[in-house]
Amino acid sequence: MQAAFLGIDLAWSARNASGLAALTLDRQTGRAYLTEPPSYLRTDAEILAFVARYAHHTPLIVAIDAPLCVPNTAGKRLGDALISKAFAKYGAGAHPANRTLLGKYNSGVLRGEWLIAGFAALDIQHTPHFEAQQAVRCAFEAYPHAAMVGLFRLPRALRYKRKQGLSKAAQESAWQTYAAQLRTLGQAVPPLDLPDDLLDGAWRKAEEDKRDALLCAYIALHYWWHAAAFWQVYGTLAEGYIVAPRLG
Repeated sequence: MQAAFLGIDLAWSARNASGLAALTLDRQTGRAYLTEPPSYLRTDAEILAFVARYAHHTPLIVAIDAPLCVPNTAGKRLGDALISKAFAKYGAGAHPANRTLLGKYNSGVLRGEWLIAGFAALDIQHTPHFEAQQAVRCAFEAYPHAAMVGLFRLPRALRYKRKQGLSKAAQESAWQTYAAQLRTLGQAVPPLDLPDDLLDGAWRKAEEDKRDALLCAYIALHYWWHAAAFWQVYGTLAEGYIVAPRLG
């Protein structure tokens, strides 16, 4: 059965579009490639339909950059706190997620939890716990900023998102560095072959979301390949978690 590795950069509000990407692993060569160009979709139904197109694949791993389990009404989840403690010195602390904050969007419906419920009907389990290279079908929460620190061995997370106080020149420089680092995945384990022109061009919000989705898809693949030898589950399913590289 063919394997599929999906990445979703999920916007907290359905008013904003989300990035999606899909990778396939060639079992004979051990190399991965894009199954289709990264997408930019808006509604929950569109995102669920995208995932459903790959529902016949096994293994099927989905890495999502968004809170998937949020038990706390206020404050931060256990996973948010642990990620911030581990990655703050790399500039990759996690934004605190709670039901009060996220409930301001989508009439109180938390998008990550809604998607996870939809995945259950596709026989996709919500869990970050599995052994490397097993025939699993699951989804888990990832965090690209922490992931790139470990994957690319960066001293600091790349500041490519548009923020107040960050000059356009500095942002664009980080954006181009992000592209260069993604190109190095062709020599990673497992290797990812990308079209030559996929990462060309200046920063645009839509391209940022699609690029983050691409990184999430590679996180799904890399986690399936290496599991706990490289990655760690910071937190728990009960108290909130995030999958990120193991440090030290």
